[in-house]
Amino acid sequence: MLKRIYQTHFKRRLFNKLIVVYSCIALISLVTLSLFTYQFFVRKDMSSMLLEQQRSVDAMNRYFDQKYETSQLLIQQLYQDNVLIRDTVYFLENGYESYLRYRLDTYSESNSFFVRDFHTFYANQFWKDSDLKNIVLVSPRQGFAFMYSDNGVFRKVYPWEVTPDPQFLRDRYPLQSNESKASDVDEMQNEVQDAVKDTDNSIASQHSEEAEEQASLEADKEPSALPYFTVTNRINNPDTLTTSGEIMIDFGIDGIRHRLVDAQQLDSVIVLNEQDQIIYFNNKKMATAYEHNRAELLAMKRNQPLKLILDGIGETYVTLSQTNKLGMTVISMLPSHEVTDRLAGVRTTIGVVTVLCVILVVGIAYVTVIRISRRTQVIVKAMKQVPAGKLDTRINFQQEDELSDIAHSFNHMVNDLSDYINRVYKSELKQKHAELVALQSQIKPHFLYNTLEVIRMRAVAKGAHDVGDMIYNLASIFRHMVKDKTHITLQEEIENCKRYLELTRIRYRDKLQYTIEMDVGLGGYQVMKLSVQPMIENYLVHGLGLERTDNHIWIHVLREADDLIIRIRDNGSGIAPERLQQLQEELSSDDLQDHGSLGIKNVHNRLRILYGDGAGIEIDSIYQEGTTVTIRIPIG
Repeated sequence: MLKRIYQTHFKRRLFNKLIVVYSCIALISLVTLSLFTYQFFVRKDMSSMLLEQQRSVDAMNRYFDQKYETSQLLIQQLYQDNVLIRDTVYFLENGYESYLRYRLDTYSESNSFFVRDFHTFYANQFWKDSDLKNIVLVSPRQGFAFMYSDNGVFRKVYPWEVTPDPQFLRDRYPLQSNESKASDVDEMQNEVQDAVKDTDNSIASQHSEEAEEQASLEADKEPSALPYFTVTNRINNPDTLTTSGEIMIDFGIDGIRHRLVDAQQLDSVIVLNEQDQIIYFNNKKMATAYEHNRAELLAMKRNQPLKLILDGIGETYVTLSQTNKLGMTVISMLPSHEVTDRLAGVRTTIGVVTVLCVILVVGIAYVTVIRISRRTQVIVKAMKQVPAGKLDTRINFQQEDELSDIAHSFNHMVNDLSDYINRVYKSELKQKHAELVALQSQIKPHFLYNTLEVIRMRAVAKGAHDVGDMIYNLASIFRHMVKDKTHITLQEEIENCKRYLELTRIRYRDKLQYTIEMDVGLGGYQVMKLSVQPMIENYLVHGLGLERTDNHIWIHVLREADDLIIRIRDNGSGIAPERLQQLQEELSSDDLQDHGSLGIKNVHNRLRILYGDGAGIEIDSIYQEGTTVTIRIPIG
């Protein structure tokens, strides 16, 4: 049955074969395009989400940098105010009671009714930054800590020994309500104090809710309180430069939450302190995955997104950044399934559109092939007419497609072929005319040679040696010009030019000088006869100044790649810009008319006829300064 269908509908029916092939190609193309389209949307959506992920990380880093700058600005303002820094140093070095007596003495000695103290300075800092929670002044030498709180309730002295006072911890972290949580805070505070002691501009992160976070992970709910992160700096005595104590600045985590809301990334951010402990997370599942894959995540390169297989999540894009000045580590995790889940509607749409397009393509395949066949027959018929000599055949298609391009190319080819035949025909006629002129010029040359030789000997006998030299050069030039050869060696052409220049030099009594330079080994190349001499003649006729004695012409012959370059340069009167432009346009033109002269246009045309489009003449001139003519002949 299949064989019968093939014999009936396909074996001798090219159009049916084209329909089947076209339909198969369209089907494969559309399915492939659909797959690539879906992959494109996946990559685009993934790139967008990764970009948002990076923006979230950058927002976090900027937030930490901002808090670092806030703390440094506070320290800078403290040191810039001599009263504040001295009060603070005195307070840390002598204790609170001594400081009160010091302030009373300072006030009694002052003529003002108001004396500034550092209490007002530190209290005002909370108005400048809403994320600022506590400012703690610590004096290890005197063994106390003094804390300012954002609500203004706490401003008192606490004992400060090896471990912080429990009451200090409860006041510093008011969200801790039971003893077990307070003990966890106590332990974490000790670790932070050991890490930041005796360091300048060191950072310590306080995770006061770690136990509650673990409980919330197990209970599948968010932590009930937010931790602080702390920036610690030394306070040095400006006179002795010794360390008087430390200032610890606590910032709340509310700013992180706000930044994440602005970045529209609420489900995948974890923040670690310098000890790689979690101080903030906004997704319980991600925090659990971090604990299970802690070593692998911390071994990642910074700021380079990487796709990992994480326990409990699967394929996940992870970005780990540590570019902020506080040394915080920000981890952002994006599961791959979130992207594919978002594109379920796109998959359905692409599938439906693909099916409809396949049906439409198969439906119009037959009509398309028939139209193409008819237009192809028109092209074939026109192409068969060209070998018969009908060069006026043209194809006129109104449509704009590939067949129209073929038709336009065919028309252009026929035009070029007609122009080429006309040009070659005219070139052959011109070549025959030149050969005829050369033959006519050979009438009785020996008679002319002998006559010139008799005149030369007569001049020598009378002592007119310069006249003899002129006649000798003239005879040599004449002998060279009447040769029936169209090609001579480059050495012969240059020698003829030399005789011509020598004849002119004697004629004008040494008002002309010339220089000929030719690379060794180039003299044996065959060149067109009278290819250089007309350039020299143009200079002698139009550029030579008889009132000058410094007339000079240079002829330089060299080889560049596969081209023989003959460059003729003079210091004559040059060519006016308008005339130069006219000459250059004539040389670039395909017109073969030269009006019978042996000038520049004539030589240029003959060179292109003999050597092809790569040969020809180029002219460059500066008016009243000189002209340079370059002759290029391919020899490769």
